Amino acid sequence: MAELLPPARPGLAPRNLAVLDDHDQRQDLRVAGAPSLLVPIFTRCAGSCPLAVVALKQATAGSPARFRVLLLSFDTEDTAADLRDFRERLDLPSEWLLVRSIDATATRELLDELDFHFMKTGRGFDHPNQTFVFSPNGIWAATFSGNLSSKEELESALQRALAADDLSVLRKLGNWLIRPEAWIALACAGVVLSVAAILLLARRGKAYSPEHTSS
Repeated sequence: MAELLPPARPGLAPRNLAVLDDHDQRQDLRVAGAPSLLVPIFTRCAGSCPLAVVALKQATAGSPARFRVLLLSFDTEDTAADLRDFRERLDLPSEWLLVRSIDATATRELLDELDFHFMKTGRGFDHPNQTFVFSPNGIWAATFSGNLSSKEELESALQRALAADDLSVLRKLGNWLIRPEAWIALACAGVVLSVAAILLLARRGKAYSPEHTSS
């Protein structure tokens, strides 16, 4: 079973990344717009990558927790043909986005932000087995370490994804409240409310004074 971990950098919204899909069409790797799962892979991997992707395919089949799935190859030697072969070999759903990097530096920077570090070796790459969960607003919500393989794990991921957006709103409010202009705005609002309350009380007092009471 995979272990669902909190994000190393709560509130992080990763940068957009220009990529090419398995038909050499330029795409934007956007994690915003829907709950998303990002899986870094390389197509020549003979171990963890295909196992993780097959496990994810089985977990998502018929699951009520709907995610957009993004498979990102960090191997600069991968081609569109390699991506297509990977898709066909593992019989991946057509709606899954399978892409490769245009900018190796930008890809490494993106993955470094997510604490996903890989190193090229004579056999391919050494890399962690991780799947990243993003909220509908593109906030890093959680990380799966290991193969995500059950509908229950997907449901837990969905709850984290939705909660991340709620927390981001509260965090933005908290960040605003510690700014000096926020205190000025709140103080001004307090003065306005106080004056309004005094005027209202004065008007009520005048309405019930003896000279305004009928005999």
